[in-house]
Amino acid sequence: MDRPGSRLTVVLGGGHETAWSSYGGLIGSGLGPGSGQRWGVLNLDAHFDLRSEPRPTSGTPFAQMADAERAAGRELRYAALGIAEPSNTGALFATAHELGVRWWTDQECLDTGAGGIRRFVEEFTAGLDVLYLTIDLDVLPAATAPGVSAPAAYGVPLPLIAAAVQAAAGSGKLALLDVVELNPSLDIDGRTARAAARLIDDAVRAVAGIDVHDRIDVQDRRAWKGRW
Repeated sequence: MDRPGSRLTVVLGGGHETAWSSYGGLIGSGLGPGSGQRWGVLNLDAHFDLRSEPRPTSGTPFAQMADAERAAGRELRYAALGIAEPSNTGALFATAHELGVRWWTDQECLDTGAGGIRRFVEEFTAGLDVLYLTIDLDVLPAATAPGVSAPAAYGVPLPLIAAAVQAAAGSGKLALLDVVELNPSLDIDGRTARAAARLIDDAVRAVAGIDVHDRIDVQDRRAWKGRW
């Protein structure tokens, strides 16, 4: 991701344990702490993924990052959009409070709409030099993203998640993007893959400075089906 001329690295999961490896790549690159830059991670997800476990899982990557940043004498700048309250324990909310995580629940995302979501992202990125955006597809409603391990009973509609992605990519600070938790064997009619492809397209176009309203669809979405 630190290759000259590279503006955005995209990682396709896999489970959300991918995020720990992505963090390692960021730290090992010439971006972020390696060059004294302020960095942060924005997670679009129904879950905090802040569990503390003896063995790393898809539910532990941001706790691992927090521990690693603390060991390096830094604090993790972490924000999340789409948190489903019934899907996160009281202990996870306590950990989020302790780490100073900024978050909105799925209901808060619905209440505030696309404009509020864009402001949330703009306020979070304002204090950063480098942004790492990670999208867990289970943040979307089950009807939109059935091909995940934990389909959402509620979820945040695709246009609102797209607003967050576009705001993050349009900040000029996005260097790393993960899209994770797609299970093709559980997908229906390629719905989840198509939603993922659209969000990646939004991010790439925004980073490149292409207006999403002038979209020319050049992707063969079928290429995504069954390949993650």
